[in-house]
Amino acid sequence: MTQRPIGITIISVLMIIGGIILIFTGVTPLFIGPLISLDSSSNYSTSALGSLITIGGLVLVALGIASLIVSWGLLKGKGWARTITLIISIIAIIIAIISLASSQDLTHIISIIIYGIIIYYMFTNKVKLFFGKIKESTNT
Repeated sequence: MTQRPIGITIISVLMIIGGIILIFTGVTPLFIGPLISLDSSSNYSTSALGSLITIGGLVLVALGIASLIVSWGLLKGKGWARTITLIISIIAIIIAIISLASSQDLTHIISIIIYGIIIYYMFTNKVKLFFGKIKESTNT
């Protein structure tokens, strides 16, 4: 197995940080949602709001755990982690383009550039070699 490229380590560390943030962000709604639902025994809309907050917390925690798993896969050179990272990057670019078109806020260009760099990087020979997508040549 070839040595892990430094860019993969950087992407993985950023995903770990993002995953931890998502988990901590999701834990609070998991506690607040049921409290809102309990306090609203006679008001259906407040009870529904509590349920939505709880579901949102669950989604955030699940995304955080998924981010940690994908980052582990990147660090270990798992091909599925590279594929998921590419899919996430493509989705993020699409969302950033839609956000840019609807809000005219030019800060979305930064996301487009960052995720574009990640996609480009994932297709470099060094990265593809690390993930076993190409064979190492004997001429190197």
